[in-house]
Amino acid sequence: MTTLMMKFRSSPFLEHRPSLCSYCLKPVGGLLFHHKDRWYAACSKEHLLKIKKQIITGKRNTLKAPMINNSAVIDAVSSCKDIYTKLAKENKSYVIHEWKKDDRVRLFHQAIKEYLVVCTEQADQGFSLEDDG
Repeated sequence: MTTLMMKFRSSPFLEHRPSLCSYCLKPVGGLLFHHKDRWYAACSKEHLLKIKKQIITGKRNTLKAPMINNSAVIDAVSSCKDIYTKLAKENKSYVIHEWKKDDRVRLFHQAIKEYLVVCTEQADQGFSLEDDG
């Protein structure tokens, strides 16, 4: 069993690094735990230790499935307008499925990132029904 601090640009984690803590589903803080052929991410040392204990004892908590926040999706899509327009011009088409694969991935990467930013802010600060105004 190995614990390590994940380097931002280290391979193979550059393309496959986890986004969420394997204990609480918060954004990852850069800690990884390796057990057999699996990697588990943690947001803190405390959660890293809890993950280790769960795996070693075979008593893993079942993580909840996420729900989609429609308001955050709308905000993420709005935040991606500039990159969408730029990529559409580069690909000479506003039809996404006609774009190069790398550009489609880039757009969705940005949209998902923006969505997670909005959801993280909402989780951190709470929300008000007046926020939609």
